[in-house]
Amino acid sequence: MSMHERLLAPEIVGESPLMREVLGHIDKAAASTTGVLVTGEPGTGRGLVARAIHALSAPSVIPAQAGAQDHLVTPAKAGVQPIDAPFITVNCDTLLPADAERQIFGVPGNGHGNGGPRAARAPEVVYPGSLLHSALGGTIFFRHVEELPTRVQARLARLFRDREFLQRSRGDALPFTARPIAAVDLDFQSHIDEGRVRIDLHRRFAEFRIALPALRERREDIPALAQFFVEQACRSEASFGKTLDSGALAILAAMPWHGNSRELQSLLAGLVRKTPDPVITLQALLEHVRLDSAGGGPHVALGAPLREACARFEREYIAAVVAQHHGRIRDAAKSLGIQRTNLYRKLRALRLAKPNGTARGLAR
Repeated sequence: MSMHERLLAPEIVGESPLMREVLGHIDKAAASTTGVLVTGEPGTGRGLVARAIHALSAPSVIPAQAGAQDHLVTPAKAGVQPIDAPFITVNCDTLLPADAERQIFGVPGNGHGNGGPRAARAPEVVYPGSLLHSALGGTIFFRHVEELPTRVQARLARLFRDREFLQRSRGDALPFTARPIAAVDLDFQSHIDEGRVRIDLHRRFAEFRIALPALRERREDIPALAQFFVEQACRSEASFGKTLDSGALAILAAMPWHGNSRELQSLLAGLVRKTPDPVITLQALLEHVRLDSAGGGPHVALGAPLREACARFEREYIAAVVAQHHGRIRDAAKSLGIQRTNLYRKLRALRLAKPNGTARGLAR
């Protein structure tokens, strides 16, 4: 059974070399108990990767403790290796700085004497009902850790380093069994350089790194991913199963996708709602996109049909597809679903070809 078939997060779709590499990293991360730092542009699926690592990890021998805040726990999906360990997401940018420590640890200060001096190497106190305590036996997933107060970052770094905690200021230390994972943007190093993220906390997350490619860097995955999103939207809308025709798939593969998979999913969800026919055609797609010259190509714009721009869009579209295939007319024609002679004719009509047949105006 392949890694892709074993994944309990089926939204991770892709067979390109870059995605195969990512899947391999997920498999290795799941086999360990180290912290994980998932980097990538927004919309590349960092949360899905965190859930995949969680779902593929063996259950901890210590179950999640009682008193978990159930509304914060997102159970893993059923699959080949079902687990019921908690998956806790901490959106640090939505926590009030004054309340972050209480939410995460369950107690303000350091838990030793209500803010008094902390004994050297004394384990951190983590109270039942806190986010950290709720994650025991599972995964605690952080977003925007740069928004956490420095004091909270220091406590987290110590907890993840020592892997033990106290449930009260006195008593025996217990093992901390939640795996920490953080999703960060590509400019995360600048937060470290500016002192917004403590180096010791970064070190605990970065024991294992997974870098996610942008969607435009793995265009060969777009047709399969697009069809997956269409099927997903059909289930959500309880509508008859719809498909994309070859022309629509070709243009989707040529678009820049600055918002990555999230942008693609949003566009296709809108198309499923607005297209009554079982096949979503190129024409239907053209009615829900606009050209963004500043972005260098087609750009999604739901709710802003531009039928009057179809002629211009055709020129940009054909140029993008030919450029995608590095000027190979045979391959471009196949992607476009037309004969090679017809493509040559369109290139001449749209002034995209020199007399000798070499494409021009394609490089941007």
